[in-house]
Amino acid sequence: MKLRKFNTLSNDIFTVTLITEDWSQLDTQLMVKFGEPEINLGGPFVGPPEYDLDDNLVKIMSESPFVQSFDFRDHADAEDRANVWAAALTVRITAAIGTLRGQTDTFTGETVTTI
Repeated sequence: MKLRKFNTLSNDIFTVTLITEDWSQLDTQLMVKFGEPEINLGGPFVGPPEYDLDDNLVKIMSESPFVQSFDFRDHADAEDRANVWAAALTVRITAAIGTLRGQTDTFTGETVTTI
């Protein structure tokens, strides 16, 4: 899996776009078996600066790309907020993938009992 990041600045608006792509067969098979992981695009963010965004749960593959904008006219630290958001989302995506890859199916199989 690859995580691609685009940063854009237009009219004092700092926008970050994160795209998950190039998923392996193993990852997609694990998602079929265990479900597609979700991450929160919002919640608390620890910087500096520290700030909160409304909770927004999304699936890491099917709901990509993830986009967040910060307007300098609303927040003098808009660029820092954008950087903190991108770093936090990278950690959240990495953790979700790690959890997915760590799951094992201990139920599936065949048992034969002779009576």
